[in-house]
Amino acid sequence: MLRQLNDEGHVARVAETEARIEEIVQERTKYLNASEGESLSTDDMQDVYIQAKAEEREKYNFSLNTKSKSGDITDYLETRRPFGAAQ
Repeated sequence: MLRQLNDEGHVARVAETEARIEEIVQERTKYLNASEGESLSTDDMQDVYIQAKAEEREKYNFSLNTKSKSGDITDYLETRRPFGAAQ
């Protein structure tokens, strides 16, 4: 944890993600009627967070490639297949 807090690259990514979250929240709230008490729900905030983190993973190539081109799961522990698949 201390290594991450002192890593300038990590701190910059976190700040960039937080700024992107604020941008998305502002985009979504401008369509709401705040004078009548409308606001983003917790589900909306969850969607905003998921969208911002997905953009971050795509930008910095943090995406996990757990499936091969044939659709098999390729992790280092084992290869899992759906029920009923040929063995």
